[in-house]
Amino acid sequence: MSTVFVVRNQDGYFATKQKEWECGREPKLLFRSLHKDEALNIVFELSSKDIYLRAEAISVELDEKKQPVIEVTAPPKAKPEEVSVTEKENVTPAEAGV
Repeated sequence: MSTVFVVRNQDGYFATKQKEWECGREPKLLFRSLHKDEALNIVFELSSKDIYLRAEAISVELDEKKQPVIEVTAPPKAKPEEVSVTEKENVTPAEAGV
């Protein structure tokens, strides 16, 4: 098996090819590079936008489909349409009937 570098943040999310953070349940979406310096450049780019970001470039194996084999530890992020009624309308839970 060969190895690649992926970028993981302090919360366990992985950088995608679009430079967004995902939980890693879909490895085909993840950024990956054969070279560590390219992965470190992504860390630098992302951390320049977010001063609280603590990310690292880690080496991982590839599976038979050439996808990175990672340990998923972060929960999936909520999609924008899954925002609760209280968050949408800025009402209290009692007013929303929750």
